Amino acid sequence: MPTRTTAPLPTRVIPPHHYSDPAIFEQEKARIFRRSWMFVGFADDLGGNNDFITAEIAGTSVLVQNFDGQLRAFHNVCTHRGSLIHLKPCGNGKPVCPYHGWVFNRDGVPVGIPGNREFFGFDDEARRRLALPRFEVATRGRFVFVRLEPGGPGLDEQLGAYGALLDHLSALFVEKIDENRLPWAANWKTGVESVLEVYHVDATHPETFKQFTKKVWNCAYEKEHSRGTTHLSDGSVKWWDGVVARLGLPRSELYRNYDHFFIFPNLAIGLTHGGLMSVQTYDPLDAERCSLHFRLFLGATSKPQTRGGPVRRAVEDNLRGFNARVLDEDRIVSEAAHHGMKQMRQPAVPGWCEERIHAFHDAYLTRMGE
Repeated sequence: MPTRTTAPLPTRVIPPHHYSDPAIFEQEKARIFRRSWMFVGFADDLGGNNDFITAEIAGTSVLVQNFDGQLRAFHNVCTHRGSLIHLKPCGNGKPVCPYHGWVFNRDGVPVGIPGNREFFGFDDEARRRLALPRFEVATRGRFVFVRLEPGGPGLDEQLGAYGALLDHLSALFVEKIDENRLPWAANWKTGVESVLEVYHVDATHPETFKQFTKKVWNCAYEKEHSRGTTHLSDGSVKWWDGVVARLGLPRSELYRNYDHFFIFPNLAIGLTHGGLMSVQTYDPLDAERCSLHFRLFLGATSKPQTRGGPVRRAVEDNLRGFNARVLDEDRIVSEAAHHGMKQMRQPAVPGWCEERIHAFHDAYLTRMGE
């Protein structure tokens, strides 16, 4: 385990009240979530005409829709009476409000208004004034991002060197084996912090993640983002080598430990021995709640005969079960930390074994203008 004894600890730490103050949450929405490129889903769900995905970005419902091969992003709220337009996380269908049947085109303009002549009398200009607010949308590999507020750096600039990472992962991890949204009674920052250090592993994950890794890690930084590499236990390496050979799974030659990447403000990507990808976002719901949205991916097998077989099913069940146990353990301690943070009067004191926490706090406070 690396130790730091000579350098002073950074002093910029997020104040306790930032984890539960509704006024601070409103500032976060304006200064962080509206101005950042936010990961909203995968291009896998947007391959055909009229395919769509929806997402919540700090209280703003977003719709990304494929119009004849072109992706466009809008506010997913009808300008007539405020109903959500698409109600599902993903699917296929034109943007039609389920409340009164208003139909919106690729520019977000309502082109189909039942009873327009009799009840509204909207001409073309009036329809254009009722267009859905439009957001910026961009992709890197299969990862789809939306920015609510225009201006600022492009997606590639925000990602920096991690853009190439997303390209690499997009080409490799193409088979989704699990996805879910889990409600956490904790601030989104508390959720993020639960994945940025391994100091908590012994106490929080004694029967799960502790058995999976060694007490060795290395950290690196890219702009507001960070990477932590934790060495796998010998037993984990042996198990993964066997699974890869038995099922014919591809894996990354670049990442062979437990490689964890964090893309500010709330996207976490974990790679296990180059063979499994976990993608997680800690989506804020309000000052005291977030939703953990996770997806698990494997690579496309070179032995298609194993797909659906008993060994493949057993491996997938093992991975899903392990992931569920670890995330539930993180939820329990994150909710405990959130509850306790509301009673603290002094800032937290993360040590060098939690150095990625310091980087996250520094990026957050800079964005918040503090």
